[in-house]
Amino acid sequence: MKILRAETRVFGVAVISAVLLLTAARLSEENLKAQEIGESGRKVEISDTLHRVVFDRGAFYGASTPVPQWGNGYLVSREIETTEAGAANVRIYDRLGNKVNEASIWFPGSQRVIVYSAMATADGRIIASGHAEKMNGTAAPFIALTDLAGKVTEVLQTKRFIPVNTCQAPDGTVWSFGAMGYDENSQPKPGDMLRHFDFQKGEIGSYLPRSTFPKQLHPGPEVRAYIHCTEQEVLAYSISAGEFMEIKYDNDSPHLYCVEAPAGLRLVGFATTSAGEVFGHFSHSGQNGLYYLALNEAAKTARWRPVEGTTGSHTKPGVITALWGSDGDKLVVGRAEDRAGTVALHWVTPTE
Repeated sequence: MKILRAETRVFGVAVISAVLLLTAARLSEENLKAQEIGESGRKVEISDTLHRVVFDRGAFYGASTPVPQWGNGYLVSREIETTEAGAANVRIYDRLGNKVNEASIWFPGSQRVIVYSAMATADGRIIASGHAEKMNGTAAPFIALTDLAGKVTEVLQTKRFIPVNTCQAPDGTVWSFGAMGYDENSQPKPGDMLRHFDFQKGEIGSYLPRSTFPKQLHPGPEVRAYIHCTEQEVLAYSISAGEFMEIKYDNDSPHLYCVEAPAGLRLVGFATTSAGEVFGHFSHSGQNGLYYLALNEAAKTARWRPVEGTTGSHTKPGVITALWGSDGDKLVVGRAEDRAGTVALHWVTPTE
C-alpha cells in the first residue's frame, strides 16, 4: 500500500511536470511568434485570387528558358542562349495571356548571344542585357532597347562591365547590378557593381565597389541576384552574398542590409510592389512558401518572414508555388490548388 502511494506520488509529480513543460513550451512558442511579429511589426496575409489567366506553355518551357518575370503589365520570357540570327529570344505577353511582342537580340558578326536579363517597358518595348560572342572568341557586353515591333533601336556597349541584372527607372534610364569578370588568377576584377546608364549618354553613375563583398564568394554576388526599379529607388538582392541593397534616386549613398533567409529553402522568385514592399518565393524538395522581407533599420539587418497561410507542401491548398512578379500593389503568383499548374497565374493583394 505504501509502495502504491509512493508510485502514485511519483506518477502525480511526473504528470504535473509534463503539464508544466507542455505549458512552458506553448508559452515559449507563443512568445516566439509574438516576438517575430513584433520585430517586423506586421502580420501579412494575401487576398483570394482577383484575376486568373492560363498562359501558353511556350512562355515557360524552351531549350534555355529560365523562370519568366512579370513587370510593367507584361510577362517576359527569354532564351538564355541563341546561336542564329533571326531567332526570337525575348517574348512578352499581356495580362490576358496573349503574346504582344517578341525580339531577336542579335548583332552582325555574332556567333552566339547570351541574354542575362530582359524586361518590358510600360509601353511594350523590350530591354535586354547580355553579351555577344564573335568567331575570334571575344565577347561584348550590352544593354539593348527595341521598338514596339521588336527591332533593336538602341544599344549600350558596357565595355568592361557585365550587366547581369537590369531594370528601368521611371525616367527611362537603366540600372544594372553586374560584375567586371575575373583576372588571370581567377580573382574578381575591381570596379563598381551597381551602374546607372542612359541610352543617349552612356554610363552616368556607379556604386558599390566589388570590395564591398567577400573576394572568394562563389558564385559571385551578381550571379544569383535580382534588381528592381521602383518609383522612388533601386532595390537589389544578392542571394549568394546575403545582402539586400537600396539606393534612392535622389541620394547616391546605397544602404546595405545583411539578410537572414529561411533555413533549408532556396529563393526562386522575387517581387516588389508599388509601395516598395519586398516579397520572395522560397522552395525546396516540395516545400514552398511566400515570404516578405522585414527590415531592421537600426541594425541594418533583414529577415524573410512567412506570409500567413502560404507555406507548406506544394500540394496543400493555399500554398504559394510561384512568384512571377508584381503588378502595382498586387503580386502575381502560382497556387497549389490550381490544376493547370505552373502556367496559371493568379493576381493577389498583400494585406495586414
